[in-house]
Amino acid sequence: MKNDRGRDVPLWSTLWDDSGRGGYPPVAPVFTKDVGTEARMNRIKTIRDLSRTCWQPRWQNSHGWSPRDTEEDGWWDFAGTVPVIATHLDQLRAHGPHGPVWWRFGHSDWQPITDALTNTGTQEEYHARQDRRRQEQEAARAVEDQRRREEPAQWEATWECPSCQSDVEPGTVGPDGHRPTEGVLCPACEHTRREAEREHQAAEEAARNNGILARLRARTGDR
Repeated sequence: MKNDRGRDVPLWSTLWDDSGRGGYPPVAPVFTKDVGTEARMNRIKTIRDLSRTCWQPRWQNSHGWSPRDTEEDGWWDFAGTVPVIATHLDQLRAHGPHGPVWWRFGHSDWQPITDALTNTGTQEEYHARQDRRRQEQEAARAVEDQRRREEPAQWEATWECPSCQSDVEPGTVGPDGHRPTEGVLCPACEHTRREAEREHQAAEEAARNNGILARLRARTGDR
């Protein structure tokens, strides 16, 4: 058929309203014969395998075409492909044409017709992933830059413990909840000092108690 410019074009191109999904108009074979579920699926899979070169997209990445099993991220190119969605008459009767009754060749499950006809893994989705990765990388760099800017100031704020000569950072908390201020003992040394002070006080208390008991015994003996 000739178009308005006198050029030969396929008839379907004059009737098909482009959906914006790319590729050619979809083909929707409907299997009507009741041969059992397994035989029905085998027939559908046979049609799928025989028509693979017509409906299967090509895997692309930033370096051009590549096998799908490469680790590099990419997208499916649907240009020049024919979407094929298959179903069975029993499914159409049970759920209607808008139910999850369509299996698009290349997909893994039954879907509503709109989902089945929607191309997935497209270049637009790839670019969206690339944008997210760039944003995550920029956020990580910002955090690292902030850490590097704060690190010198943090080291300037440290001081040396007068007892063990280790560096003490601001905000350090000891085992007993002690938070040292600048110039004093580190939490570990402060904990040891407090333990020694408590032991010393306990010893003095015991000595006082022993002295009182000795005087009481002496007075009792005098009587």
